Amino acid sequence: MATSTATLDRAVASRLASAVAAIDGVRSALVCDAAGTALAASGSTEPARDAALASFVALRAEALPVDGDLRGMGRQLAGSRLDHVLISGPGAIDRLICGVAGQTYIALAVASGRSAAILPAIAQVLRRHALTPNTATRR
Repeated sequence: MATSTATLDRAVASRLASAVAAIDGVRSALVCDAAGTALAASGSTEPARDAALASFVALRAEALPVDGDLRGMGRQLAGSRLDHVLISGPGAIDRLICGVAGQTYIALAVASGRSAAILPAIAQVLRRHALTPNTATRR
């Protein structure tokens, strides 16, 4: 199992991206590290761009309890890890970024409105690959 600061090796990341991309409603899947390096992708046309965006959003979400104005909630969230971030808009595709095994993230393009059904399936894939999803109270 990965440590809290480690990233996945590319072979595990590749298997993970393929398994997550096979979930119904997922259009593409990318595994990246906190530095924005694409470790593996399935269905992504621009993995370097997607990895940079995913790591930026994930790291900003991780920093919320440190430098965000949460009106006193920082103490409650300090030390928590990113579980997931959903970015939705007027299009037919939503973006879902999930924290996995420390400083590794899965970025997905999903059919709009399907993220609630996809999250449990991602947790099953992570368990199957002996990985621990980041558990947090912050979403």
